[in-house]
Amino acid sequence: MPYVQGRMQALIKKFLKYWAPLYLYAGIIFYISGQSHPLPPISIPYFDKFLHLIEYAVFGILAGRAFKSSPREVLYKNFKILAVLAAVAYGASDEFHQFFVACRTCDVFDLMIDFIGGTIGAIFYGRHNRI
Repeated sequence: MPYVQGRMQALIKKFLKYWAPLYLYAGIIFYISGQSHPLPPISIPYFDKFLHLIEYAVFGILAGRAFKSSPREVLYKNFKILAVLAAVAYGASDEFHQFFVACRTCDVFDLMIDFIGGTIGAIFYGRHNRI
């Protein structure tokens, strides 16, 4: 029984260290996406696209970190691809969510920027965090 408890504690600790930050960040994105006016009007052209790029680069870093921590070989060996796929899937769900929020729109260009940001984040994490 002590082995099971120790193993469970290790899994919980690993979840809190690697996966919880990703889920928390995804929750923050969802909350902000649900706001009709999340930012005051800014007159800089494409500033919202820049924010999407940064937002999903961070998502790509967190997703890459989470997948790379997996004990399953298929997950940690393909962590960059999985991080990008997770960023795109979450970006698509985010855009779909915004379709139902007043004063927000579903924008395919935002999804493309999310893909680029997620890719940048996953590659950055892969290059700067080698095991």
